[in-house]
Parts: sequence; structure tokens; C-alpha cells
Amino acid sequence: MDEYPIIDLSHLLPAAQGLARLPADERIQRLRADRWIGYPRAVEALNRLEALYAWPNKQRMPNLLLVGPTNNGKSMIVEKFRRTHPASSDADQEHIPVLVVQMPSEPSVSRFYVALLAAMGAPLRPRPRLLWEENKVSS
Repeated sequence: MDEYPIIDLSHLLPAAQGLARLPADERIQRLRADRWIGYPRAVEALNRLEALYAWPNKQRMPNLLLVGPTNNGKSMIVEKFRRTHPASSDADQEHIPVLVVQMPSEPSVSRFYVALLAAMGAPLRPRPRLLWEENKVSS
């Protein structure tokens, strides 16, 4: 892309002026990056997730189901929550406070457990039946 001189950026906030002065490829990368937009319902969902995270352990833990139209920010809410509670490792163990699992398009108990183990980074040895089911679906 051709570079062009930026003359007057006084109408922009100082932080935006700095971004506007970046090379074109850097500006494009920043535009393509995920953005958190804290609209009221998203903040409410995050607050409810935080309340559940702090809930004392008991036999039947409460849960939360996020439902909404496509491209409404559900995945971004979950991702922001996961990033707020990152995994950590010690010499002998790994602590994953928030584990995000993407449900398979045609969920089953076995596919759910495979997705769960994969999200934890556990070594997998898929069973022949599951491989057959996966290949049948993708064919």
C-alpha cells in the first residue's frame, strides 16, 4: 500500500493519533484484531460469570447458559473471561481455572469428552469408532 502524509490529526484523541501514524500494515493488523466492546449485557454476563467463579464448591454448582443470535458477542464474552483467569503451571501440575470447550457441531457424549480432553491439552488416542463417526460426518 502507498504511504501518504498525515497532516492534521487534531480532531483525534492522542492515542488515536499515534495509531493513525503507524504504517499501513500495522494499522490493518490492529483493525483486524478482536475488540472487547463492553456493552451492558456483555458486562452483566461477565459479572455473572465472575460470581459463579467465586461460588464456594458444593455438590450441585450453579451454571450459566449464554444464548443469543449469531455474531452477538457470546464467544468474545467467554474469551474475555478466560483471559481474565489464565492457566498457570507449577513444576508438577497445571492449573486451568477456566477451560473453554467448543462443542462439536453434532454433539455426543464421546465427542464432548474428546473436545474436553483436547481443550486441556491431554494426549488423545481416539477410538476407532469415534474416528469412523468423525469421518462419516465430514464425508
